[in-house]
Amino acid sequence: MTRRVPVFVAIALGLVFTAGCRMKSDMNLKAVTVSSSAVYCLFDPSCAVTPTDSSTTPISMQAGGTAFVQSRTFAGKPGTPASGLYGYEYRIDLEKAVSTKVQVEEVGEITYMPCLRSIAFEFGPIIDTLDYDGDGEAGDLAYVVTSGGPGKIGIGSIERYHGKLTFNFDSPVCVGGSHSQGDSTFFFGLVSTKGPRSVEATIKETAGMGAASPKLKKNVKYKVQVYAPQV
Repeated sequence: MTRRVPVFVAIALGLVFTAGCRMKSDMNLKAVTVSSSAVYCLFDPSCAVTPTDSSTTPISMQAGGTAFVQSRTFAGKPGTPASGLYGYEYRIDLEKAVSTKVQVEEVGEITYMPCLRSIAFEFGPIIDTLDYDGDGEAGDLAYVVTSGGPGKIGIGSIERYHGKLTFNFDSPVCVGGSHSQGDSTFFFGLVSTKGPRSVEATIKETAGMGAASPKLKKNVKYKVQVYAPQV
């Protein structure tokens, strides 16, 4: 009997961690592209959702105008495929942020036009029992709303390490110039069994001008608050 106990425990733990969610496997996650109606129909019969929590947090970039990250969560209604689950969505908006002039020692005045390349934060287990893109196959882990919502930049890759997710954009998200509008991402989202809490996220700039001058910082990071599941 003593030899059977560890085997039984191992099997039980394996079932717990593989049923309905994934944690340490799949270090590189894939996001499917969806329309807003397709994914929101999973949460509400009206195919529209009302956030239970929502925040718009400024990004303290060295730029004119406004830059922010939008974070929101919503609950699946009874009788829907996502009943009892929580959806989490994020978007970075630099549409009203513009380049600015900065003084750099031994370089002089330059036009600084920063771009963002990723956002990372702790998320925890992700539900993998839903079919976001309607292809008839469940198992989707993340989605990007490329139609029916704002934005124009998607997710190139998602990396996971011990519950922390890093979303790498498929192209730099840049502030605007004197005659051009800045960029914004599409909404991108995931689903959890847990309700929301506020966590710290790290947004990273591209190397940009910093790659060409030792006088400019090459690894600029910004700390913001977003909603993520309770752990």
